[in-house]
Amino acid sequence: GKRRAGSPTFRSDDEHSEEGSSGSGSDAYERGGSPSEESDNESVDDAASDEDAPRVGSENDEDVMDFSPSKKRKRTVSVPRTPTKRRQTKAVITPASKKALAARRNSMGGGRKKKIRVAAPSAVSYNETDRAALAKLPKNAHLRAMYLLHVAARPEALPGRDGEFNDVLATTLSVLEEGSGGCIYISGVPGTGKTATVHAVVRELQKMAMNNETNPFTYVEINGLRLSDPSAAYGVLWEAVSGHDVEREGHLKISAKEALKKLDRYFAGARTGPSGGAFVVLMDELDQLVTAKQDVVYNFFNWPNLANSRLVVIAVSNTHDLPERVMSGKVRSRLGMEKIQFHPYSREQLMDIVNSRLQASREGLSGVDANVIHEDAVKYASARVAAVNGDARRVLDMARRAVETVYNPQGTSPVVKMKDMTEVIKAMQNSPNAAFVRECSFVERVVLAAIIKCVKREGVSEVKWGEVTKQCIVLFDQLREDLTLTKPTHERLRFVLQSLVASKAIILESGVAADRKDISERLAMLNMETGEV
Repeated sequence: GKRRAGSPTFRSDDEHSEEGSSGSGSDAYERGGSPSEESDNESVDDAASDEDAPRVGSENDEDVMDFSPSKKRKRTVSVPRTPTKRRQTKAVITPASKKALAARRNSMGGGRKKKIRVAAPSAVSYNETDRAALAKLPKNAHLRAMYLLHVAARPEALPGRDGEFNDVLATTLSVLEEGSGGCIYISGVPGTGKTATVHAVVRELQKMAMNNETNPFTYVEINGLRLSDPSAAYGVLWEAVSGHDVEREGHLKISAKEALKKLDRYFAGARTGPSGGAFVVLMDELDQLVTAKQDVVYNFFNWPNLANSRLVVIAVSNTHDLPERVMSGKVRSRLGMEKIQFHPYSREQLMDIVNSRLQASREGLSGVDANVIHEDAVKYASARVAAVNGDARRVLDMARRAVETVYNPQGTSPVVKMKDMTEVIKAMQNSPNAAFVRECSFVERVVLAAIIKCVKREGVSEVKWGEVTKQCIVLFDQLREDLTLTKPTHERLRFVLQSLVASKAIILESGVAADRKDISERLAMLNMETGEV
């Protein structure tokens, strides 16, 4: 029964016939072993029973298994192999599905999420910094109006966003009361009050936590525009999680890789923050945190779905479909996420924003002519902005410039009327950029209009040139019905692009990596205000 090392096993036709008559493969072998495997294993077992026999070296250098009809597989002989370094795998908890999250809430007595409605502040008030600055200003309505009409002035609540305020507050409050985690994705074009609404929600939650009306939490704000690298967001979050005092001790000297490891272990361990509660993280300008591997955005969306993470991530982005771009469908379906869309302001909402700030500037000015802007002028400016993009910052800038033009520091300042507002809007449109657009050719203006159309559709300022080209063709097809036009070729559109890039009207993606891309895959960005175009 012995066999020399390395020698093959030959079998006769009689052995095949005996095994074939012993029964079918399913009856004779418990786990699907073949007759040839059993014969080889028997030979190896006999050789291993003799201490003086040499070690058996199989062809694949694998462990030899014994297949028996009545016994399970067991390892009998282990052939030495070249030692290799064992790969260290990081244990990451798989995010639970929506069904599992609902079952866990029911087991904890939470049931379905309760829609908690808290009315937004009815009167517009400002923070302590703005109130202190107003107190130092003289009793002049125009000066106070210019200060509060500036986009840097932050009211406690924005008019026209009561519904969005209630949605964000109710969703965040329900997650905090459940003691679990969750994601809230807020999207909308710039200037629609997304970040200001979240700040108002956080202030309301902090007041409720101080009055023991909800669970305590630690607030963390991460702005993608203020980070040198997207992975630096790990360090910012870990500083808050570890309770590090940045103002007194400065920033922690920790790498992004080490901070990521600590955060993975922390949220998987179900520990609480320095305040003894959960974490509410605002990720503003989420578009700036998107990387090629998409690992930063995925990790921040994944941690809230870990069991007992007690992490609430409020992501603010200009792109409405960023999660669909970042994650695959299989992973995205398992991550529970509440989406809230901020639509552009209407004319009535823009009027309420301007009038509320003008009303706040008149407080405490009894006996003084506090009327600054005529109602018709406010309505005209709001209608012009609402017809373009509904950006609240734009209409505030118009109103502030109009007040500056009529302000008289030596005497009484007149009220801003319709003709004053018209001159301000015309001056803003007669800027050097607007004058340049008027001197552009028809095809160049169509290209600029196509970029604006793509930016509004995609929700980001940078779009691919291939998408702009498609939009140009669509616009020419629509305009050919009224005008005698010849559809431009791709080569002509590329020549127009080079002309606009040379005049600094468009910024085209450049660099070594960009030069390797096809022209249709390179990103293009408008280098002027959309209102000027």
